Amino acid sequence: MVENASGDDSAARIRQWAVSNGVSCGAGPSNWLILLEAPGNGGYAAGNNIGLDWIANAGDASHVWVLNPDTLVTPTALTEMVARMADDPAIGTCGALVCEMEEPGLVQCYAGGTFNRWIARSVDLGLGMSRQQPVDRDAVEGRLGYVVGACVLVSRAFLAAAGPMDERFFLYYEEIAWQRAAGSRFRPGFAPGAVIYHNRHSSGGLQERYLFANRLRFARWYQPWSLPLVAFGLIGTAIRALTRANWPRARLILSPGFWRLGLFG
Repeated sequence: MVENASGDDSAARIRQWAVSNGVSCGAGPSNWLILLEAPGNGGYAAGNNIGLDWIANAGDASHVWVLNPDTLVTPTALTEMVARMADDPAIGTCGALVCEMEEPGLVQCYAGGTFNRWIARSVDLGLGMSRQQPVDRDAVEGRLGYVVGACVLVSRAFLAAAGPMDERFFLYYEEIAWQRAAGSRFRPGFAPGAVIYHNRHSSGGLQERYLFANRLRFARWYQPWSLPLVAFGLIGTAIRALTRANWPRARLILSPGFWRLGLFG
């Protein structure tokens, strides 16, 4: 577990819980609960990289499960994802059926989303669908561009190929960049029998500043040829926001600070 300098005494409360329950807790490999404390909050990727680096140096785990602290996991979720990856060695990352924490009957995504590289835009697969709706795993995997970072099981081989997450993304798009970094040898997978519940608003929320600016940053760092298309797409988003009286979104995208962050920040 990585405590990403949240500033709310989480590490102290975790250690207190461990003492109260007779659980050994610390940064050493002999502890039952590994608690790593980041020196500062460098964002989602930076926090995960602390844990990934510790795992790389501690042993020979075949898989690593990256899981947000704002999730609840069903008992068979990990087993289902491991089994799906065992069925197809080309799957380097595997996701679950992610449901809304506050409305458990609604799907947040089928493992992750699609990614339109022309405009650097991602769309969650299955968003808003009923959890009871039958889902075609192969059809989902045929469209799946990446596995969402809230719950992603990765193979050791994928980690070796992709390396650490790109810490230039403070929040959003790091999992897309990670999938890209691994190359075409690996593809994302989906285990529909693995169910988790995610409170999307608790750790990241809908922080549109990062979400939209990182479209520009992804294009700039990973596919510069698409930057004009991405910029035009964002201007189109601002125009739609204006026509729908979504003033905060329009002000955000049309502000000079937003473009400085995306193009130069």
